[in-house]
Amino acid sequence: MQRHRPGQAGRKNAAGSRRITVTRVEEKVRRGFDLIRRAGDDSDLLGAALLAFHSALSDHLDAELRRSPLLSDAEREAIDEGTLGWATRAMLAQRAGLLTEKQRERVLEINRVRASFAHGEGFVGSARSVAAYGEFVADLCGLTQPRTAPSQRATAAHRTPTGGSGEASDAPTRPVAAPTGASRQAGDAPTRPVAASGFRARAEERKARQAGWLPERQSLRLALAALAVLALVFLAISGLQHLLTPSTPSIAGAPPTALSAAITLPPTNTPTPKKARIVNLPPGGPGWLRTTPSFRAPTQPVPLSEGLEVTLLERAPVDAEGTRWRFVSVGGYDGWCPEHNLAMDGD
Repeated sequence: MQRHRPGQAGRKNAAGSRRITVTRVEEKVRRGFDLIRRAGDDSDLLGAALLAFHSALSDHLDAELRRSPLLSDAEREAIDEGTLGWATRAMLAQRAGLLTEKQRERVLEINRVRASFAHGEGFVGSARSVAAYGEFVADLCGLTQPRTAPSQRATAAHRTPTGGSGEASDAPTRPVAAPTGASRQAGDAPTRPVAASGFRARAEERKARQAGWLPERQSLRLALAALAVLALVFLAISGLQHLLTPSTPSIAGAPPTALSAAITLPPTNTPTPKKARIVNLPPGGPGWLRTTPSFRAPTQPVPLSEGLEVTLLERAPVDAEGTRWRFVSVGGYDGWCPEHNLAMDGD
């Protein structure tokens, strides 16, 4: 009779549980991309795809946190019982090195959108924004495509299906799960092969299909461009009227004297305002300026779109609610914006 050393069954169970978790995460990510492919104009399917990606990230982070020595018994028990909230999960993941601060803030913003949709509200995100979050989750979960030699790339490209008919692909290329977070620190996470899914190939297909689409916020950009043109026309007409209107003669009717020229002050150098662009908006819709540095503060009426240019005002940043806020101006309104949603010039 073969005898097993103590703890051998426990290690086998842990390894089997880890493989099951990886398979479940990959299936949810694949299901999310399949839903995006079939969604078209169906916003409910896009919302379901976001739920699949977010659930996959939850499974991945919980599996990594269970192996982290930084968790207390109560926190590990909450993971096992399924009662761990997203705010606590994201905080623990950042503490364990699984998420950066900006990644944690992005995940919590997506979780607010996910909660609204799960409670019956309509989903207003675009297919492009949901697909970008899917790629973000796939990278965090280590579902990356291995690099191949030039000759192997030609063979893989020949066997990779195109369009919507190649979901059940038999391509031999197998994505591998790269070690992340605490597994990299402990050095005990082996390379985990998973079933071929073609995430990168489908992402390229989506980009090619969406290349001819107009962005959802194109109407807003056209409206802003039209307002800018009207403003330039108004300034040009005002300047022409000023040139055609005769100036009022001086009291003495004499040209300026040397004394008046001597007291004329030279023009002052006006500091050039700093510019920034709006980035990292959640897929649920546009962003908004806040009247005070708080997510619960009232908003200004001008919407913020991805890539919109704003002006940084000379006011000290404020740290509130775990976020650094910057005071900016756009569209004639001033307000507070989270610093992680701003890309400064030169970044």
